[in-house]
Amino acid sequence: MSSERAVLKTTEEEITTAEETPVPCFRCGICCTCYQPPLLPEDIESIASALGISSSECISSYALKVPTKEGYLLRKTGRGCVFLSLDEDEKARCAIYPSRPQACREWQPSLSQPACIKGLARLKSKGQLARLNELFRSDEEQRGFYLSLERVLPPHDSG
Repeated sequence: MSSERAVLKTTEEEITTAEETPVPCFRCGICCTCYQPPLLPEDIESIASALGISSSECISSYALKVPTKEGYLLRKTGRGCVFLSLDEDEKARCAIYPSRPQACREWQPSLSQPACIKGLARLKSKGQLARLNELFRSDEEQRGFYLSLERVLPPHDSG
């Protein structure tokens, strides 16, 4: 069994993270454009309730019938999930975030997720450095990112 690794390059060193190292979301929206989550019956009810429509209206407007055990996938548009939108700063936002499907709630951003790696690369392309405050606007999000790295990095020798 192979272990996925992600490499994060800083100005001083190259950091290899362990498989599935969770990180705060970059809000790049790549996962919302690449994947089409299955909809459980409770997901349909939750989305319908949040939108103030019936479950059958929710299915006809926002679901795609498929031959899977769940029976439905969340509909996509040409730019990704039907509920994907962008904030004024071009960060991805879910229009139904509190009522999003279980598959979306269980998604774990990590430096070993192909979508997250692609999103990070898109945020800073052509070899440019990505500054932490460009990835995460709030101090809380930046601290979360640092803490996620501390969980996998060996202690740094400052001597």
